[in-house]
Amino acid sequence: MLPNVLLLIALLAAAATASPAPAPNGQNPGPYPPNDPLVTFYWASAPAGPTTIQVLGDYQTALNECRGVEARTDGFVYLQTSPPYPDNRDAWKARLYRDWGCTGAPVAEISTYHGKGSPYPDPADPSKPLVVKSVRLVPA
Repeated sequence: MLPNVLLLIALLAAAATASPAPAPNGQNPGPYPPNDPLVTFYWASAPAGPTTIQVLGDYQTALNECRGVEARTDGFVYLQTSPPYPDNRDAWKARLYRDWGCTGAPVAEISTYHGKGSPYPDPADPSKPLVVKSVRLVPA
């Protein structure tokens, strides 16, 4: 009986010391966002899309990449970045630029836009849709 009790105590002690500590970013195993980020756009008029832009690699690779966008004057009515963290929090944002090559100041930085038919407004003139020429994916 005593060896069984000692074995049980040893197992409980081992289990208590082997419990994982809470990980940063909710359930994400590390401090960085998931690899291979992408952004999906749908446009205000036909062809509506989708247009999907992806950067393969980790967050450092994504930060160094700039992607061209269609520069459609009708604007986008939907934008969604992916993948999220395992707990469904946004892991990525799309940094949107008016100019090709991600030059100049970004005009917006968003993870999600569901305009329900209304294009994302240009911050300089909200009566017009934002015309995006390039995008960079950055951690949220």
